[in-house]
Amino acid sequence: MENQELIQKPVLDFEVKAEIKSLGIIEDNISEVKEKVVQLNEYYKNITFTEETMKQATEEKAKVNKFKSAVADYRKKIIAEYKKPIELFENTAKETEKILANTYDLINVQTEKYNNDKKEKIKEEIKQYFNEYLQSKNIDFVTFEQANINITLNASKKSLQEQCRTFIDKIVDDLSLIEIQEHKAEILVEYKQSLNVSQAITTVTNRFKAIEEEKRKQEEKIVHIEMNANHEISKRTYEELENVMNKPLQTPTEEQQEEILTLKFTVKGTRTKLKALKEFLENGGYDYE
Repeated sequence: MENQELIQKPVLDFEVKAEIKSLGIIEDNISEVKEKVVQLNEYYKNITFTEETMKQATEEKAKVNKFKSAVADYRKKIIAEYKKPIELFENTAKETEKILANTYDLINVQTEKYNNDKKEKIKEEIKQYFNEYLQSKNIDFVTFEQANINITLNASKKSLQEQCRTFIDKIVDDLSLIEIQEHKAEILVEYKQSLNVSQAITTVTNRFKAIEEEKRKQEEKIVHIEMNANHEISKRTYEELENVMNKPLQTPTEEQQEEILTLKFTVKGTRTKLKALKEFLENGGYDYE
């Protein structure tokens, strides 16, 4: 802090200005040369060359070329001199723009770092509050990141804490709803993955409906197969029993009693058919186990 107080910050509080004070005044006689050359040009267009004019033309040609070189030299020199302050201004302006851009970037990086550090500090405080409130509700499967708390420098600590409570209280309500569901354990597993209670309940309910439907189909298939098989067995067994029952009885004599036989067999059939068989045996006086 002491070193910072010793550094004097330059103040950038003046208005940028740039203007041409004077276009510059060039003293020359180029216009006069131009006028004379135009006249000379017209002269040579209209004369007839003789020995005398040929001699003059040769001398004039050298003079014209000399004037041409002199005008070109002055033109280049004057323009170069005139461009010097413009080039100086342009270079200075471009260098200043570059320094301004670099200075902006430097300040911007430092301010963003400061703001990010400040936001990170706020985040840690809110995260600690979130975890403590979560623990008070006996919830151990949710993280702070899942809450998507919007942490900004403009948001108050109270509003951020409110976001935490709202998120966790909703989970508490969801868990209460899950607790009264038929397949609550399966729904809870599904809910922990998405934190969407309606989706979890719907998914598990539909899953169990599909399982029960498949079980029903399988049981119907098995019953159908058993009924067909038992029908054949029952029919054959009943016919054998009927044959035994319908055999002509021998007239017993006083000295000879009728022999008692035991017939063992297993009967499979529907409840109605088995009940009818039982009544048949009882009515016929048969002893059965």
